[in-house]
Amino acid sequence: MMDDARSFPDDLTGYFLIAETELHDPNFFRTVVLMVSHNSDGAFGLVINRRSDVLLGEVVEDFEDSPVEDLPVFVGGPVQQNYIFSLHSGIPTGWSSEHVEEPAPGVFFEPSFQHLADFMGSDEFGGLPVQERPRVHVYAGYSGWGPGQLEGELEEGAWLVHPAQAPIVFHDNPEEGWREALSKKGSFYRIVAQTGFKPSLN
Repeated sequence: MMDDARSFPDDLTGYFLIAETELHDPNFFRTVVLMVSHNSDGAFGLVINRRSDVLLGEVVEDFEDSPVEDLPVFVGGPVQQNYIFSLHSGIPTGWSSEHVEEPAPGVFFEPSFQHLADFMGSDEFGGLPVQERPRVHVYAGYSGWGPGQLEGELEEGAWLVHPAQAPIVFHDNPEEGWREALSKKGSFYRIVAQTGFKPSLN
């Protein structure tokens, strides 16, 4: 049975917003947004499944010829795309800023990209075997909603919600994120994820 699109937690921090098939806004078509914060002042999130063709070393000079110069830059949303935001799977405490947040288990939002940049440019990071390095995703821009705006979109059925999961945030094939997140909603949505449209319930 389909979920009631109007049934959602008051605080969506740590949840995925999964675009409904009818959401055709090009900024959010078949996207998954990790909600980093949600309160009476509005909402802030990052699209986690839209990888761009731009690499970190092309936009941040300090990372040219570094171990992470080929890190892809994701499009976090349509707001302030000249700013870089980041998510990671956990870095040593001494390198994090005091404002680091963990909106979902194993997913950390670092508002100070410079702290993460310092760690990735350090000998400590460079000395780690590739498979032992923390997962790091960087985003140009973010997705934002003013007070009550997101609630209105949820009432209209633009989004589904589901608890966020680190394996989808840091998916090796981010383009599959929408299908995988949608499949987590259950059997009906597995069909939607596979076909891209809702089967008739008549």
